[in-house]
Amino acid sequence: MPVKILALLYPKPDRVTRVEEIAQSLVEYVKENESGALQYEWFRVTGAEKPTIAVWETYADQASVDAHRTSPKMAWLVEVSTKEDNFAEPIKVLHLDQFAGFESR
Repeated sequence: MPVKILALLYPKPDRVTRVEEIAQSLVEYVKENESGALQYEWFRVTGAEKPTIAVWETYADQASVDAHRTSPKMAWLVEVSTKEDNFAEPIKVLHLDQFAGFESR
């Protein structure tokens, strides 16, 4: 069964552009190197009180999630974000357990 995750990121106002650049690099890496990542999309949250980015992720299975979390690119994200002080608060990772709805027709 696919694993669905919603990650919420809170970049500092002066670091939004940099976080968007990092996102592009991550998306390219995931698309090319993580076959178990079925969906990996970054969104600007409109109407939020503070800069907020949502990352919608769907993985084939838990092993694919684990591979993503332990990838060199995720380690790079943590290293760069810490060094550059990009975020106002820690990233929130929400594991979703769907109970209703549909993905497509």
